[in-house]
Amino acid sequence: MIEPCYLGVDLGGTQLRMAAVNGDGALASEVLAVATGRDFGPAQLEDEVKRLRDRLAEQLSPRPIAGLGFGTAGVVRPGPLSQSSNLPRLNGHDIGAIVQRTSPFPVSIENDARCFTLAEARFGAARGARHVFGITLGTGVGSGVMVDGRLFRGSSHEAGEVWAIPLREGRLEDSVSGAGVVRFYRAAGGARSETTAAELAASARAGDAQARAAWESFGRDVGFLCMCALTFLDPHLIVIGGSLAKARDLFDAPLRALGSGRLSRVVYSALGPPSGLIGAAALTMP
Repeated sequence: MIEPCYLGVDLGGTQLRMAAVNGDGALASEVLAVATGRDFGPAQLEDEVKRLRDRLAEQLSPRPIAGLGFGTAGVVRPGPLSQSSNLPRLNGHDIGAIVQRTSPFPVSIENDARCFTLAEARFGAARGARHVFGITLGTGVGSGVMVDGRLFRGSSHEAGEVWAIPLREGRLEDSVSGAGVVRFYRAAGGARSETTAAELAASARAGDAQARAAWESFGRDVGFLCMCALTFLDPHLIVIGGSLAKARDLFDAPLRALGSGRLSRVVYSALGPPSGLIGAAALTMP
């Protein structure tokens, strides 16, 4: 009997990515990607998912595809998507129903940060841990909660929507995000008019004092989120991933300084950029 594989989809504000995943969590194909953006709507979603699925099915033949898991930003509950700020044309649409129309096999949809958490708990840095808190750091901040080895969604499917936690005069995401690093840089007296978190990481490593101060402030606020998770959930592990985790050499020390030994339970993604795809695929695995 030929072992089946599972398709994982990761929908973000800049890209729609899809790949096939084996039952052990290893990628079984290349990662295909198309651009998205604020004008990306339901018709484009349906067309692109079908097109990418057909390309992978052709490459994988004769291996059967057993399911398709779909991760997206926003609040995912039965019915319409909501609070997906980077993909506004998809808000109010039933993403699960759209994707199911493209696929002759089972489809499961989930918040992308929960997909990341599931992947790391099942195959990655938190493998074997029963209680896990996952954090994704990038354009925004997301998180997923696992209790007794299962994703926890909460009474209205909003468990882990940490971006809205009040912090100082705003919200956590105002600081714990790529834009947040830039704000910290400005507050530290940084004078460059155009910059990104990636550029500030390079500057910090080159010795720019304001850039280093920005990443240290970012680390303290990530540490605040970790301490909140440890206090309220007491997970075995906190797993951090996302594009900004590449700069952990700049923010890990101030993060850990907040909680003494308690933050020794913070680890970083073992699966890297494919983690969201792997976790999405795992939604339909036995």
